Amino acid sequence: MATLTAGTAAINITPPVGVDLCGYGGRAGPSSGVHDELYAKALYLCAGGQALVITCDLIGLDYDSVAVVREGIAQATGICADEVMIGCSHTHSGPVTPCLPTMGKLDDDYLKILLRQLVSVGELAYGRAQEAWVGRNCEPVSVGFNRREVSWPRSEEPVAEKGTILDRVDVLAVDGADGPLARLFVHAAHGVTMGGDNLLISADWPGYAQRFVEQLDEGSVALFGQGCCGNINSDPRGTFEIAESQGRAMAGAVVKATELAEMTNDVEVAAAREQFHLPCFDPPPVDEAQQILQQAEADLEKAQQQQQYGNQIFFDGMVKWARWLLEMSQKRATGLAIDYEVQGFKVGDFALVGLPGEVFVEYAINIDGRSPFQQTAVMAYTNGNPGYIPTAAAYPQGGYEVENAYRFYGGGYTMITPDSERLILDASDRVLRRLISPGTR
Repeated sequence: MATLTAGTAAINITPPVGVDLCGYGGRAGPSSGVHDELYAKALYLCAGGQALVITCDLIGLDYDSVAVVREGIAQATGICADEVMIGCSHTHSGPVTPCLPTMGKLDDDYLKILLRQLVSVGELAYGRAQEAWVGRNCEPVSVGFNRREVSWPRSEEPVAEKGTILDRVDVLAVDGADGPLARLFVHAAHGVTMGGDNLLISADWPGYAQRFVEQLDEGSVALFGQGCCGNINSDPRGTFEIAESQGRAMAGAVVKATELAEMTNDVEVAAAREQFHLPCFDPPPVDEAQQILQQAEADLEKAQQQQQYGNQIFFDGMVKWARWLLEMSQKRATGLAIDYEVQGFKVGDFALVGLPGEVFVEYAINIDGRSPFQQTAVMAYTNGNPGYIPTAAAYPQGGYEVENAYRFYGGGYTMITPDSERLILDASDRVLRRLISPGTR
């Protein structure tokens, strides 16, 4: 084993008031103010190998943006792409990014600044490395419910039965010689406590959770890794007071898990990554694609007549996607696929797995159950957000995540096939085995 060194950093990434918020279609207008500020945070770990985790109060990032940040960090520090994991909290009260162009207008100037900031926060954490001690633990807690298994309640009302969830928070605590350095915590619950009527910039409940952790463990940088919450909504929903309560409950669990963790600086850090493709369905027959385009054009015309701000943006995106779909249908395209990757970090007997997209909670449950590590946390919305990643069992049930949502993520693909689950789980197994035994394939 090698002696651990670690560094942390945080940087304010709050956009200017007037940017469009992302996550809900049909908003009444751009952002009107700042309720709470957004941050990007970084944790650098080195012991034999190295790993850099960056978390952001954002809806998500697209693959191109992630590549830009990784390249910038590599040039500044020498840390390669395999060793850089970038996760997003999936707040629905943050700025539009390229991964969801149908949910608002992208501010290109803000995006350019944001990507430079993400490089800078990683570089800062790397440059601040010092001798450190690390501990891992988990604690029971939940702020979500399974929206595909449980009927949605009215606003501000909690649900009695939560359905299939992962009711714990995974914590990686890092201390320096003078006290706390970082608290990385992972839990699965959409950042949707605030609804589509909210026009204030906010990190939602994960922002409250991070602030409370930093208050309770003074001196620490709290990094939130959003778990596999593709089918998990925060519970209840409706007000900032509810979001604050959820954040307080999460922070209490994080601090308790930290207090009970056994700290050591005799660990090994390692990183592994596997890139592959997820197969997509063939486009529909030409006449069906034409009907889809005609409907999208009619919806856009109606939104323009009504001068509804968010719907005009949304249905303009739907028309662009439908035109692409018709082109693919006319070409009789086959073999469509999207890029995907599984990334893993090892810190002693703790593993952190990163998956792109809006991954269903069952993935985290299965990956953890199959993992050779003592504790395994799975972050979704990591290194890109190409849309929903359902389980194979979800396809016969249909619903928003399977039948419609893939259209909203920038176009250029149809829905991934059910075989994607097997491909992702198998790749996760291989990545974890490589972390345990370097050289294993």
